[in-house]
This record gives sequence, C-alpha cells and structure tokens, in this order.
Amino acid sequence: MKVLSLALIAGMLLSGTAYAQQQSDVTIKVANYGGQFTAAQKKYAGELFTKRTGVKVQYIDANPADHLNKMIANRGREAIYDVVYLDLDIQANAIKAGVLEKFDASKAPNVQHLYPQTVSKDGYGPGMMIYSIGIAYNPQKFKEAGIPAPTSWADLWDPRLAGKVIIPDLSAIQGRAFLVAATRLAGGNEGQLEKGIAKIAELKYHSIYTSSAQVEALFPTGDIWAAPFADGRSWGLIDKGVSVAFVRPKEGAVVSIGTLDVAKGSTRQKEAYEYINTVLDPYSQLGQAYELPFGPTNALLAPVLKAYPEVSKKFVASLDDLKQGYIPDWTTYNTNAEKAIDLWNRQVVRK
Repeated sequence: MKVLSLALIAGMLLSGTAYAQQQSDVTIKVANYGGQFTAAQKKYAGELFTKRTGVKVQYIDANPADHLNKMIANRGREAIYDVVYLDLDIQANAIKAGVLEKFDASKAPNVQHLYPQTVSKDGYGPGMMIYSIGIAYNPQKFKEAGIPAPTSWADLWDPRLAGKVIIPDLSAIQGRAFLVAATRLAGGNEGQLEKGIAKIAELKYHSIYTSSAQVEALFPTGDIWAAPFADGRSWGLIDKGVSVAFVRPKEGAVVSIGTLDVAKGSTRQKEAYEYINTVLDPYSQLGQAYELPFGPTNALLAPVLKAYPEVSKKFVASLDDLKQGYIPDWTTYNTNAEKAIDLWNRQVVRK
C-alpha cells in the first residue's frame, strides 16, 4: 500500500505561502466537535493558522446541537464563539435561529475550490468535511449465519438479524440520516417522516445508541452484527483489526456535511474568515482526511486521493462519490422533526 507523504504534498500545495510569524494577543474562540476531531483540526489547521497570522485559537468542544443551544441562549449578548463547526442539519436550524453571519466567500478564497454541493445556496458557511452514513456489519458473523453481505438498507430488516442490529437515536446525526434512509425506503421523503418511523418500528433491533462509542464497544464483543454508521467511524474499527466492514447501500448512503460558520456578533470576523480559509486549505483538508478519516470538500484533492485508493476508499473522495450519495433536504426535515420525535418515542423507543 502506498503511504501519503503529507510533507511532500504540503510542499507542492503550499509553495509560495508566506507565513506571518508575528506575535499577537488576539485569540479566536472556535466551537468544535471535540476528541480526535479537534486534535486533527488543531494539528492541520489551527497551528497553520497561528503560523500565518500570529492569532491563537481556543477550541471549545461540544456536539453541534449543544453549540446551537448555547448560541440561542446567548442572543443579545457578546458572542461566545467566533467560528462554529456544525452539521448541515444543525446549520439549517442555526440559520433559522439567526445566530450565524451571512458568509462572504470573497474573504475565504479557498471556497472557490470546493465541490458545489458543499457550498451553501443560502449564503452561509461552507462545508469543510463530508461523511456518509451507510451500513457497518460484522462479516465473520454474517458468514457464520449464512447471511449475504448487505447491499441495501432493506437488508437490516432481514429476520436473521433480529436482535443483532443496533440503531441510532434521533439525537445523533446517524439517527436522523437513518430515518431519512428508512423514509425513502418506504417511498416517502423528508416531509413524510412518519413513513420512516413506521418502517423502523418493524425492525427487531438490539438497542438504540446515542453515541458512536457505544457501537465501537459492542462490535468487538459480537453482541451486534450490523448498524447504520458513519464511514469514518467504521474504518476506525476496521483499521484496529475489528471484524467490521462498511457498505454504502445501493439506494445511496446518506451524505452529511460538516460546516463552518462565522458566529453572529463575532468581533473577530477578519480572523474568523482567515481561520475558515485555512481549514479549507488543501494541506489542512488532506491531513484531516488521512487522519480521521472524513472526506475533504476541496476538489483540488480529488486527483491526489485517486492515486491512493487504500486511503480514499474510506470516505467520499471525489465528485462521483458525492453524487452517488443522498444529501437530505434538512430544512424540510427540521420542519417535521418535532412530530417525528414524538412518533419515534411512541412507536420505536416504547414498542
């Protein structure tokens, strides 16, 4: 297997970049996901940003929904963040809540290199990573039980998997993505989520997870054989030697996009835009993709990643990959979310 040389590619992609090497007392506050993701952002974007500008970065970790709730509660007061990482569905709610600044792409030149599907049509922050929700499964257990490898979302309802499938709660992005997939499987769309709820209610599941860590703990024990799960998280298990494989169903994996926005009322908007532009830099995007692994939104990397199939197979790595997935209409989904949660609690959780 070929190994990516980040240093070599960085030299090619960043040649001619001038580093500021200046000292500054300015610190921007960045709302981030936490854990390994924050560590990778600090390593590949935060440090590069500070080298270029002299400006420090303070990462504040929580899940995107918590960040949004804090911004809503803080409206009318001094901004608690300058930059915020969100998921596409949470960004839609943040736009509705009025806690994000309109995005001026001219202040982040790397936006011009992004896949068009990852640039907001409503004029808000761009996508900075792509990940897909498909099916993670235990190939050893499937083989022992004589069950073919899954190719469709419908395969999760195979009676032979009764009590062996863990499903995600709607509080997790995987859960919202799975509901969209189930709704489409039942012939509906984001405005008809009750069809997906009814479909999932038919599934004899093992348990419901709210954190990816729960899935990562149960796969190695053999207690669960399959789960709607993210590609990057699945490959994290695969690379550790756990008996797990990942498949993007033929109906299309549900694609989610991590976004970056300038928080409403930030007094450090110049620095915020510079930080976002750095995250979208080819070097930052490549490091993130290689280490996490989640797909980059910078299209300049597609030909580079094509040369490394052992790496790029782990995530959405090209426009063709992106087109094969399904990006939900989260605005419509969110309009129907309250009703869906009520039905979920009554028909799925309490069944």
